[in-house]
Amino acid sequence: MNLSAKEAQERLPDLLNQVAQGEEVEITSGDGSITCRLVMVARKTPERVADLHPDALIMSDDFDEEDPEINAIFYGDA
Repeated sequence: MNLSAKEAQERLPDLLNQVAQGEEVEITSGDGSITCRLVMVARKTPERVADLHPDALIMSDDFDEEDPEINAIFYGDA
């Protein structure tokens, strides 16, 4: 979609919705010497809530102990 700057100014909220849906929107100056493209840079993500699922993660008591097999992979047999 290609619009003049004046048309884009009048329809900006609608144009932003169209860009969010993946449509390409170009805005051209009155004399046609400048054209710019509206693109979606980022979509606002919902705010994360701490401890939303408190029992969803269970960690074993020895999770931070060294594993000899893993150490052998990284450091070789010592």
